[in-house]
Amino acid sequence: MRLATKITLPFVALFAVLLVVLGWVLVREILSEVEARVESEQRFVLEIATFRGFVFSEDALRHIRDLSIQNNHYPKSARPELIVLQGSEAAITTFPASDAEGRDAVAAVYLAAQKPPLNSGDESIQRETLTLAGTKWLLLHTTRAPRGTSAGTRHFFLLYPYSEIENAQNRARMRVLWLGGIGLALAAGLGLLVARWISSPVRRLAATAKRISAGGLDEPLDFGPASWGFGGHSHAGDEIGDLTLAFKSMVESLRHSQHELLKAERLAVAGKLAASVAHEIRNPLTSLRMTVQMLQQRSDKNDASTQEAYAIVLSEIERLALAVEEMMTVARPRPAQRSATDLSRLVSDTLRFLERQLAHSRVKAVTAFSPSMPAELQLDANKIRQVLVNLILNAQQAIIRDGTITVRTAWDAEKKTATLSVSDTGPGVPEEVREKLFDLFVSTKAGGGGLGLAIAKQIAEEHRGAIRYETSKSGTTFFVTLPMD
Repeated sequence: MRLATKITLPFVALFAVLLVVLGWVLVREILSEVEARVESEQRFVLEIATFRGFVFSEDALRHIRDLSIQNNHYPKSARPELIVLQGSEAAITTFPASDAEGRDAVAAVYLAAQKPPLNSGDESIQRETLTLAGTKWLLLHTTRAPRGTSAGTRHFFLLYPYSEIENAQNRARMRVLWLGGIGLALAAGLGLLVARWISSPVRRLAATAKRISAGGLDEPLDFGPASWGFGGHSHAGDEIGDLTLAFKSMVESLRHSQHELLKAERLAVAGKLAASVAHEIRNPLTSLRMTVQMLQQRSDKNDASTQEAYAIVLSEIERLALAVEEMMTVARPRPAQRSATDLSRLVSDTLRFLERQLAHSRVKAVTAFSPSMPAELQLDANKIRQVLVNLILNAQQAIIRDGTITVRTAWDAEKKTATLSVSDTGPGVPEEVREKLFDLFVSTKAGGGGLGLAIAKQIAEEHRGAIRYETSKSGTTFFVTLPMD
């Protein structure tokens, strides 16, 4: 059973029960009211006919009857009939003399008037429902003593066809049934509209979930028309809107988790590959470095060009060794091995190591050391040196040529936190990579590997610190905070 049906059926069933109960009460009231109204009108006719001093004749009674029909707009079939009995005299009646049914009714009334309760002599108007000569009548009767003592007591009878009352009651029943049927149909239609309004976004959610289960999490989320109801009223803020938002949030979380899982799998593969490549390269690099250093020592110290060539080769070997170290850091990260470290001296040594490379790009290096910086901080000197090299080389590549790199240190004695910052005078970080700058394999340079900043972030976090940056069109500054407490 569909959701709309489950919502509509109880709604319609409840309305039907209420309609039956109210209809039953209403029909009883209406039927009683119809009979009471007819009886009241006929009592009035009888009151006129029994007016004292009235000269009785059949024509006079018929005149009273016809006037009542005209005033009350009765059909001819609903006209009352009057009968007046006085002792042994002939009955005065409005029944036509040729009407056999009327004659039988008069004879039946005459016989009934001999027995209680019709011969009670009560001057109040009494009501009876009798079947006379095969016809059911509403009978109103009373007794009146006319003026003078010689005349006998008169018995007045008004007969109204009960079938007309029943016809009027049947018409009232039909009207109530028609109104009830129309009301039930309207309730069903309204219930269906409300059910569709409620179930439409749920169906859309179910269709979206089915589409996602078949096509994957990259399927588009379509909640447009489903979140709107009658007259453009949104479901936002109600339970359906909350369900839609929760479903959307769940799908987005699953997408993010899937993306992270794929990235983790890719990094795992890259890590294994990097570890393998780094292991194969590291040993030959060590042999090359030792060989070049030995040749440099044996060469002529006065031959400047030869010494410069050896220095360039050693510098490139160091750069390759640094790249291998980065690959090993990504593949097999190790906890920070803290020891007493002079951060300012570490910065100076790193800049001296990169001096020739910076000079080749005509980039000037400037330092600004905090005088309050403790001489010995608990740091992993090799890892912090790796962070410095990555940040300085990134700054040099951002400047390209003719610029300034400023390396600053700061100490917060209250928080016991050292801050290392590297600023450049480059054009700033492009807008499209700012949100994911510290992700692996994300680089601002063409052909860049995208490892340096990710490794710097990893090393900062290994020291329970953090790395952040500020950028503009006039340059970029990276801040590395290193808590010592």
